[in-house]
This record gives sequence, C-alpha cells and structure tokens, in this order.
Amino acid sequence: MGTWNVSITGNDTAQDLRSEYSAVFFKYDPEEGSRRIDEYVRAEMFDESDEEEWSAYVYSLADYMWKKGILTDEIKTRAIQMIDSGFGLELWSEAGPKTLEKRKRVLAEFKEKLESPMPPKKKIRVDVHTKRIFEDGDFVAIQLQTAGKPYTENDSMKMSDEEFHTYDGKYVILQIIDCYASWSSAIAPEVKDYWGVCRLFEGIYDGAPQDVDLDSLKLAKIHEKKDRPFFICESCMVYFKRRNCQVLGSRKKGLKKGTRSDYIGSYDIYLGINRPWYNPDSRILAAMGRGALDSK
Repeated sequence: MGTWNVSITGNDTAQDLRSEYSAVFFKYDPEEGSRRIDEYVRAEMFDESDEEEWSAYVYSLADYMWKKGILTDEIKTRAIQMIDSGFGLELWSEAGPKTLEKRKRVLAEFKEKLESPMPPKKKIRVDVHTKRIFEDGDFVAIQLQTAGKPYTENDSMKMSDEEFHTYDGKYVILQIIDCYASWSSAIAPEVKDYWGVCRLFEGIYDGAPQDVDLDSLKLAKIHEKKDRPFFICESCMVYFKRRNCQVLGSRKKGLKKGTRSDYIGSYDIYLGINRPWYNPDSRILAAMGRGALDSK
C-alpha cells in the first residue's frame, strides 16, 4: 500500500475504494452496503492479517460513512476498537517516533469524531453517468452555443472568433450509434459509467430540422480520428437538454456500429465542458469542414 501522510485517507487503499463506497451506497442501504463491501474486501483484497491494509480500509470506510451521515454502529464499533487496541500501529513505528506520535494524534481525533454526532444524512452521488442516452439509431439535433466563447480549433480548421459567434443558436445533427460502460463497480456492478458513441453529420440548420432527409445526410470528418465521423460524449441528458435537443427520427436498420478501436479511447466531444482552450462547439464546427460551412 502506498501511504503519503498520516491522515485517514492518505493512502492508496482509501483512494482506490472511495469510488466503490460511492457506488455501493448509491445502490444499497448502509447495512447492506457495508456488508457487501466487507465481503468483497475479504474475498478480493485482504483481511485482518494485513494490518496496514485492513486499518486503511476500515478507517476510510468509517470516515466516508460518518461524513455522509450513514455510519452504522457495527462499523463505528469496529473502527473504535481498532484504535483503542493500537491495531496496525507497529507498522507506523518503523517510520520513527515522531511519525508514530502524529499517527496516534490523528487516530485520537478520528475516534473523537466518530463518537460525535454525525452530520445530517446526505444524498449519495456517484461521479459517473449511470444511464444510457436515447436509443441506438436515434438522430438528434442539438443547438450550437458559441456566444461568448473563443474558437479553439484553428489547428484543424481556421476560423475567427467573429465567424464562430455567427453560428450561435444554429443546429447540427448527430446519430447515437452505441453506448458503452467505461467503468463498472466491482461490488455493485449495476452502477456503471456510460458514454454515448455518436456519429456527426455535415450541415448547419437555423432550427431543429423537421423535414430533413435522414438517409441523405453526409458524414462529417473528425480530423483527430483520421477523418472518421465517430465521437464519444457524456451519457447525460442534462447536457443535451441544455442544447434544446430534439429527436428527429431513428434508423436502426443498417446501422453499423464501429469496433472498439474505432471510437473507444479516441476522439471526445465533451458537451459539459467549456474552457478558454476547449469547447465542444469549436470541435463540432471544425469537423464540418470549410466547404460545408461556406455553403450554409
């Protein structure tokens, strides 16, 4: 285990398990969740015979649950008994008396916290996209939002900020071709991080087009992916709704999904990120190509 300070969470084990804690308590109540976590740790990682790892696990779990207002009596008692017995402190003594004393002070303060009233119960959130967006084959129109943003893709296609801003409020069309999970919780496998795989089409529209011939759309060319039309975006309806999305139709027949090498880990267009050096609208317009934009 990598340890970088004497704090409760200053080690690799605590950090590695944090995403699992969130996923498990997002899905299960505190008693069932802590039971499942304990079973997993014992079966797949370590047990009490590895005092360094076990104490990092128990203390980090108790800390997480206390902060969320869901600490059970069982986990609280286990952590306090370990602190009182000096469980795992021999390993800290190897770092010298000063480090050992610092660790003891941290544990004493941690015990005091565990015995104090918990904060109100908090809603457990996971930092992943837990649902699929749309259906495979759906054609979706989304609104460009370029106002107040810089154009950031001059390496792919030249454009002034002034021209970039003229596309504000206009629409482009993409098609959902797949949705994959980039991560699944090992303990609560129902909790996954979904990402949408899309293909982008050429064409700029004043509004969400209602009479466009979906079968005649021409694919855009995303330069960073060897002129293929595929890109990955967050599987999050919030970002699509912010862009006044509309489903124009669906074509599952003949839909050819790319292989993993076509899109996974490749070009991303993050609809939820806007930075001085990056915004999704710049990437979308750069993929259209100068010819498509000049003919709008």
